[in-house]
Amino acid sequence: MEKYITTVPFYDLLTEEEKVFLEKNCSIVDFDDREAIFKQGSFAVNTYIILEGYCKLTYQCGDKKKIIFILRQGEIIGRDYLLFEHYPYSAHTLTPSRLMVIPKTFLKSICEANSQFHIKLTNRLENKMIDAMRWMIDLSFKNVEGAVAMFILKFCTTDFEGIDLSRTEIAEVVGYSRESIIHTLTKFEKENLIKNKGKNITIKDLEKLENITKYG
Repeated sequence: MEKYITTVPFYDLLTEEEKVFLEKNCSIVDFDDREAIFKQGSFAVNTYIILEGYCKLTYQCGDKKKIIFILRQGEIIGRDYLLFEHYPYSAHTLTPSRLMVIPKTFLKSICEANSQFHIKLTNRLENKMIDAMRWMIDLSFKNVEGAVAMFILKFCTTDFEGIDLSRTEIAEVVGYSRESIIHTLTKFEKENLIKNKGKNITIKDLEKLENITKYG
């Protein structure tokens, strides 16, 4: 636990008493690949920090499903629902993952008692959310080729190495059908823009993909 506890964002702003309470009240949990962490609508009881692996947050409305965030090591799942009783989305792992689990009520009490920690944590998460929203808004104005190119440039890099999303999951990110995703990836491969092997996509022509995102 000791080697993980200091990964909590802005840990140095906590008092010694808060650090001790945090260590006593959190736990480390290992999850398998594609395992549910929590489901949309269930009672919100914990906040999570990703120590290893990748996770996805998914929102479902009727029969339509959208991946709204893909998170990696060091990022937090759940700070945005501290004031709500139920999870507004589902969270699943994309790879074998290790998460720090912090009871929501405990983190909320720290935020209420330590304003500096609360402000720093809130600002960090809000900035990440703004960046993600800008990316998703830009994505919504793209045709399928532009949207797939945007996806590849963001997620098929060393920053997200090893997540290997399925074609259905890519469709849930970009907002086009699975068939359209398959057709576009096949076209990109024929044009030598990418190398497509199984779920693994490797960029071969960065400049052309960037041009597609500009004009697609």
